[in-house]
Amino acid sequence: MVLLNISWWGIYIVAAVFLQCFTVGVDFLLPGIIVALQERRPLQFLAVFLAFVLIQEGIGTMPFGNVFLWYLLTIVFFYAWQWFFEVESFTFILLLSIALAVSHYFIVSVLANIQDIYIDYKALQDESFYQMFLTPIIWHTINYLRRGVRSVAQD
Repeated sequence: MVLLNISWWGIYIVAAVFLQCFTVGVDFLLPGIIVALQERRPLQFLAVFLAFVLIQEGIGTMPFGNVFLWYLLTIVFFYAWQWFFEVESFTFILLLSIALAVSHYFIVSVLANIQDIYIDYKALQDESFYQMFLTPIIWHTINYLRRGVRSVAQD
């Protein structure tokens, strides 16, 4: 069961990184963070979080951790809003993706200014917009695929 879980996350990472190569500016690992938070397994979440941060920071173009800050905001939004919404509902994921898209725009623009990096704000706006619409779709897909692994792990 543990091997199946590790294999699933490994396959997800490979698929997400592959898709990121063809879709500039969209983080395909972010919905995995949300799914890991929803499963409420602290050790699994910590491993997934660390792996995703290391991967994104390694393939990213900014020298300081905008992905780390963005994923931390994901955790903050998730736990702050879990009291108001069912965390598996589409409404929750939609609101979370909107907040994360806005925070992505803000974090990248602020860190680019601090680090004196030129940024195309129109492209950043487009990336945030695509992220906002793709996050619920990717989340729904991996949440559906993950149900089989969850049911095996519970048996």
